[in-house]
Amino acid sequence: MENRHLLPREKIKSLILFIAILTCVILDVYITFIMGKKIVYSHFFYIPLILAGVWYHTRAIYVAIFLGAIHVLTTFIHMDHGFSIVTLEAIQRALVFIAVAYFVGFVSREHAKSLVLEEKRRVEEVRKSEGKYRSLVESTEDSIYLVDRNCKYLFMSEKHLSRLGLSKGQFLGLSYGDFHSAEETKEFAEKVERVFETGVSLQLEYKSSEGKCYLKTLSPVKDSETGIVTAVTVVSKDITRLKRVENALRASGKKLKETRDYLNNIIASSADTITVVDMKGIVRDWNKGAEGIMGYRADEVVGTSNRKFFADPKEADRIMELVQREGEIKDYRTVVLRKDGKPIHISMSAAVLKDKKGVPIGTVRVSRDITKVVELEARIKAERDNLNLIFESMVDGVYVVSKDYKVEFMNKVLRHEFGNRVGDICYKVFHNREKPCPLCKLQEVMKGKTARWEWNSRRMNKTYDLIETPLKNADGTVSKLTIFRDITERKKAEEEIQKLNRELELKVVDLEEVTRMKSDFLSLTSHELRTPLTPMQAQLQMLQEGYMGRLNEKQEDSIEVILRNLTRLDKLINDILDISRIEAGRIKMSFASMSLNDTVMEAIKMQEPFAKKKDLKISARLAELPNIIGDAERLRQVVSNLLNNAIKFSEKSAEVVVETKQVGDDVLFCITDYGIGISKTDIGKLFKPFSQIDGSMGREHGGSGLGLAIAKGIIQAHSGKIWVESESGRGSTFYFSIPIKQKITEKEVPYIG
Repeated sequence: MENRHLLPREKIKSLILFIAILTCVILDVYITFIMGKKIVYSHFFYIPLILAGVWYHTRAIYVAIFLGAIHVLTTFIHMDHGFSIVTLEAIQRALVFIAVAYFVGFVSREHAKSLVLEEKRRVEEVRKSEGKYRSLVESTEDSIYLVDRNCKYLFMSEKHLSRLGLSKGQFLGLSYGDFHSAEETKEFAEKVERVFETGVSLQLEYKSSEGKCYLKTLSPVKDSETGIVTAVTVVSKDITRLKRVENALRASGKKLKETRDYLNNIIASSADTITVVDMKGIVRDWNKGAEGIMGYRADEVVGTSNRKFFADPKEADRIMELVQREGEIKDYRTVVLRKDGKPIHISMSAAVLKDKKGVPIGTVRVSRDITKVVELEARIKAERDNLNLIFESMVDGVYVVSKDYKVEFMNKVLRHEFGNRVGDICYKVFHNREKPCPLCKLQEVMKGKTARWEWNSRRMNKTYDLIETPLKNADGTVSKLTIFRDITERKKAEEEIQKLNRELELKVVDLEEVTRMKSDFLSLTSHELRTPLTPMQAQLQMLQEGYMGRLNEKQEDSIEVILRNLTRLDKLINDILDISRIEAGRIKMSFASMSLNDTVMEAIKMQEPFAKKKDLKISARLAELPNIIGDAERLRQVVSNLLNNAIKFSEKSAEVVVETKQVGDDVLFCITDYGIGISKTDIGKLFKPFSQIDGSMGREHGGSGLGLAIAKGIIQAHSGKIWVESESGRGSTFYFSIPIKQKITEKEVPYIG
């Protein structure tokens, strides 16, 4: 890119020559006119003359004439336009300039001609070489091309032209770098330069952007007379397939080596014995596992007979005969002897070992120590025998079935019911079928699952409860263990119970109807009782306030007693209405955001006059609580009721403690009194309508026995809980908890009993 900004070479030559000529003119004028010298030594005039002769050959004479004229003119002017010996010398120098310029130009021109002729000769030689090899080049499948020292293409075969996508003649003027990256071009140029310097062929592997591999052979093209390298022939052979085969062979060899090493490691590190025994019964190989199990080192047994290892030496011959006949054996059990004489149970697998021609040359044997397995199987068998004894003594029927439906065991109960059918097919024995029954659980049990189901035997007219579970045998197989239990009588009892339950459900429906009628009656009665109370209270209040004349003291006391009892009667009627609504599921709740602490304080203020009459102290310990979603009026009713009860059943001058706190996602209210308390047997009677622990106590303290039942209904309507902790003679603590988060609604809430 930078070369574009440089001046052409010819312009640079012209510029240099112009500067040299101008310098000579300036120096001549300076020395002659400014320094006043009469004689000017003009040796520096030869510099532009020689440059012009070398670059422009005989045309340098024009430069000589110009410089000579300048020199003569300055000398003539300096001598006051007079002709003198000095002027004559200047003319002589000018002529010398011309002669020197012509001589240098002539010599340069002749030298240039010789160079051109030499270059033409070389090109001709290259063309002759090209003709010689063209037929050979075009007949090969490889790409062949010719480059000079600057990696410019001098020739391309048809194959290479096709690879580069060029037509004949288009490569002229192109170089290797026009088709390859800078890094590839640099590497190729270094190889070409080495061939030019050494005259020796070399090879270079190249991978194209398409993933193809080429082997490039760079060979020198030498002048036949001088032996000088004039070009480089490049033969590019496509070795992609060869590389793939080579890589595949390399990978295969690596994998084969890894497999061989892997197998050798397995054999060396295996805990099992791996031995090679030839056809004569001589041990030829003995691994580390065999050393550990048998106690013999390899050098002690290799080359000896294998008969000595068996508890019965004839077993060695039987194994060899069996392997030769069958070709292989698997899980063959036998007993061998360790070096110390201890017997070992082994499981052997063996196969015939053959040479390349398929001729048997021995056996390779892999044996595993199964002594512990054999001992375990013996214990399992003993336990199985004990289990069979237990099954025989059971009152339930027990049988065992193999995976192919054969009965392996039947206990005494089933043998009595179905006969001794061990060895028969189970679905024939129990179902009298030719195929497995659709309800069969054998396949499910074989997968390790336990199944329980009921089976009605029409033939026996009985119902059985079946428990079927996997049973592992000593040989590792799995059977199905089934326990029959005759539940015919139980099913009859269950049917009777179901019949009684249906009758009871009918009676419960009748009871619910009676309860509904009772609630309706109470509601109607309460309304009828309440109707005359309102005018009676109004008339008595008017009498009390003197609207109908002045009353004496006894009359006022009588009216006060009547009003107090009317208020009590009104509260009783309200309680009856509330409990009837609660039981009927028609109590209305208006849920909204509210403060429980504010509701508690309002209830305390309402009950303070009653507390003062008994000289009671109400202590409020209210924690900081978040707002809850609830019916403030109904909750105030609950708190007032609980507080009123605490006041009624506390001794004079006692203390009543009211507390609130947050417990998780709930708010908790509790009120504690130190009164008469409640026994554990009486706690169960609380929260039931019209229920009082002691009738005499109710008459003494007043009340309908509905307050706690109403409180329970309201708290349950808030998705809360209410309970009491008390001990007779030590006071009571009533609690209720309500969730903080609920929906803001106004609805009738059903009663939860």
